[in-house]
Amino acid sequence: MSSPESDRFIQLAAFPSPAEAGMARELLDRNGIDAILQGANFGGLEPVRLPGAFSEVRLLVPMSQFEAARELYQAFFVAEPPEEDHSSDR
Repeated sequence: MSSPESDRFIQLAAFPSPAEAGMARELLDRNGIDAILQGANFGGLEPVRLPGAFSEVRLLVPMSQFEAARELYQAFFVAEPPEEDHSSDR
């Protein structure tokens, strides 16, 4: 049985739009990781952005699944900078 602390949801990432957050949540869901979106229904004013207004959508995962979720998220959504090709530096 899991502890109440390990069932607590914590933030994995934040997105500027519900569409982007939905793609990340679907990836996690399809790989057996529970995930919820917080702030996804606030976008009623989109695409209008008001200064200081809440427009961030947070992706939350259970603490017990955080490491697996982070690895999966980074593999698909965090781009590594391309390696430099030094073959023409002569």
